[in-house]
Amino acid sequence: MAYRREDDDELSFSNAPIDCCVSIVDMVGSTRITANIEASHKIANYYSIFINNMATIGKKFGALISKFAGDSLVLYFPQTSNKNDKRAFKDVIECGITMLAAFNFINSKMSKEGLPSVGYRISSDYGRSDIARLHRSNTYDLFGSTVNICTEINRIATPNSMVIGDNLYQIIKTFPSFLEDYLYKLAGEHSIGDLKRAYPIYSVASKYTQLRQDQLMKYDTESINRFKGNVTLIRNSSRSGNILLVDDDSDILLTYKSFLEVEGYNVDTFSNPESALKHFAQTDSSYYDLVLLDIRMPRLNGLQLFYRMKSIEMDTKIIFVSALEAADELLSMLPGIKFDKHIIKKPIGREPFLERINTMISEPLA
Repeated sequence: MAYRREDDDELSFSNAPIDCCVSIVDMVGSTRITANIEASHKIANYYSIFINNMATIGKKFGALISKFAGDSLVLYFPQTSNKNDKRAFKDVIECGITMLAAFNFINSKMSKEGLPSVGYRISSDYGRSDIARLHRSNTYDLFGSTVNICTEINRIATPNSMVIGDNLYQIIKTFPSFLEDYLYKLAGEHSIGDLKRAYPIYSVASKYTQLRQDQLMKYDTESINRFKGNVTLIRNSSRSGNILLVDDDSDILLTYKSFLEVEGYNVDTFSNPESALKHFAQTDSSYYDLVLLDIRMPRLNGLQLFYRMKSIEMDTKIIFVSALEAADELLSMLPGIKFDKHIIKKPIGREPFLERINTMISEPLA
């Protein structure tokens, strides 16, 4: 069935609706904020910085962009049409968590452009949607109750947080590891149409990005000072610095670690990126002089780790080490990343590898 919109673009609905996850990312208070920006090009820049960064992150997790609705972005995840696809559902949650982790970067860009900071809320749920194609622009739009519910529950989220509806939460509960990796809390309820009961809404947060604060709360001042003293002793035992190396290839870990230790560096290695993130969150923020990340890794890839680690410690120096031909393109939208400084292509010899490492560590923080 086809309809013609006011802009004369023909809209065709698919005969088959899709059951999948939908997410909405909504800017907080943008109308009030932009009312105080006089230049129209700055207003356009304010919205584009936010929307473009959110869309880039969404696409990295397999999301398709449905629509830009003023100060919000609607995405959907076709792979979640299979309710048994654990990876697809984890991508939905990780997408939201990574968007939240990008908060400092987006506002850093805003600041450089002389723009006010931005806050945002993320909501996700699972359900049936109708898909329509806009022929002239060759784009797709999403309609139905799931989009409407996501819009409504988005208002329940506090600024810079993520909420999910009960439909999605019930699916997530079937994957035990999801309950281990994330913090869920009942955030409120929403009345939907003629439902006899309220629809539960849950907040979602990463356990790892909150570990440092929670961990420090367990110690008194003396314990914290003793911990920092131990960190200083460890740092002084290495004449060159401390490096965290994360790669799922054990041979790569062994090779690069041997290069770095001969040079005098203290090196911690992890083949499991989730374990690396947990370790990083529990370590003193000034301990590591450099982090080396592979891009393609299971569970958490290098791009996710970049945002998550930066959300814990903004000043962390990070270099990507990857054999991916598309590494330059994948990293092009990451804030502050320069190809000649922050990307090392595999394979690489010992001398050029160490030259890049030494140069990066010796550079002062921006």
